[in-house]
Amino acid sequence: IWLQVGALSGRRLQFGVAVIDNKLYIVGGRDGLKTSNTVECFSPGTKVWSVMPPMSTHRHGLGVAMLEGPMYAVGGHDGWSYLNTVERWDPQARQWNYVASMSTPRSTVGVAALNSKLYAVGGRDGSSCLKSMECFDPHTNKWSTCAAMSKRRGGVGVATYNGFLYAVGGHDAPASNHCSRLSDCVER
Repeated sequence: IWLQVGALSGRRLQFGVAVIDNKLYIVGGRDGLKTSNTVECFSPGTKVWSVMPPMSTHRHGLGVAMLEGPMYAVGGHDGWSYLNTVERWDPQARQWNYVASMSTPRSTVGVAALNSKLYAVGGRDGSSCLKSMECFDPHTNKWSTCAAMSKRRGGVGVATYNGFLYAVGGHDAPASNHCSRLSDCVER
């Protein structure tokens, strides 16, 4: 059964979400018109929302994941262009800093952490949906290309389970393309 436990400060879609210290972080997104760099934090115990320091870049369609403490905001779209930039939130210092950029701009990208690396899976770069994947090593601050998926996937769902990375669903052409096919395929 679903229960309403709170409300956002305003309408928001295509944002990233993560949990840090039992608090829910809502990162970026857009309100239907404007792309946001804002970050809000919800405490389920007190049902209180807090405004956190904003990202340097406005992003919607970003991927968000935790890796070894910090939270990463990966790619997305700033309202004008597709992004390859990546920001890292340091929860102790309460600040955002850029880390190395991906080789490819990726919006509606799937992001997950596995085996001390951050994976950016699929997404779209403006001209097409991507089957490529990149992984980030926080200890060297470098992205490297990993094995590509068999299908192009924009808007892909990504999760890890039992030592594997799973890519679920998505579409194979930009949403504006009426030939875009939705996928029911799962890869790992």
